[in-house]
Amino acid sequence: MKRLGIVVVVCSLFAVGCESTTENPVSPSNQVILAAQMSGSQEVPLASAPEANGVGTVQIVMTPAAGGAYSATFSFSIAGLVRAGVLPAPLDSGSVIVAGHIHRAPAGVAGPVVVPLPISQAAPLVSPTGSVVVSFSNVTVNADIASAILADPAGYYINLHSALNPAGVVRGQLVRQ
Repeated sequence: MKRLGIVVVVCSLFAVGCESTTENPVSPSNQVILAAQMSGSQEVPLASAPEANGVGTVQIVMTPAAGGAYSATFSFSIAGLVRAGVLPAPLDSGSVIVAGHIHRAPAGVAGPVVVPLPISQAAPLVSPTGSVVVSFSNVTVNADIASAILADPAGYYINLHSALNPAGVVRGQLVRQ
C-alpha cells in the first residue's frame, strides 16, 4: 500500500507540473531557434555578378504567441555585396536589398513566399560597405505556417532579394538549432 501511495503522490506532482506549463506556454524555454548559412550560389536561379559572391548567416528566434502563432526575430549578417562607388549612377550607393522572405521549397527549388519580412522597395536596406548586419523583431508567423516550418525546417529557405538580383541575392535552407 505504501508503494501505491508514493506512486499516486508522484503522479499528482507530475500532473500539477504539467498543468502549470500549459497555463503559461510563452516562456523563453519554449523559444525555437532556426538558422541558415546563406550564399548567392544557393539561389535559384544563381545570383549574378557583381553580387554573386554574397554570403552570410541568419538566426531566427521564434517565440510562441497567442493562438499557436509565433513572433520571430531575424538577425542577418551578410557580406560580399556591392560597395558604394563600384557601379555607375544611379546604382552607385552599393547593393540595395528590396525584399526578404521565408519560402517553402527544398534546396535547389524556388518556392512560394510563406513569411514576408519588413523590407521593400519603399523601405530597402542599402549596403554602402558591401555588408548588411540587421535584425527585425516581432515578425508574426501564423500558426499553420509556424507548425509546418518547425516540423520540417529543411523544407523551407530564407532569402534576400536585391535590385540587381530580384529573384534573390543570397539564400539558405533552414536548420533547427
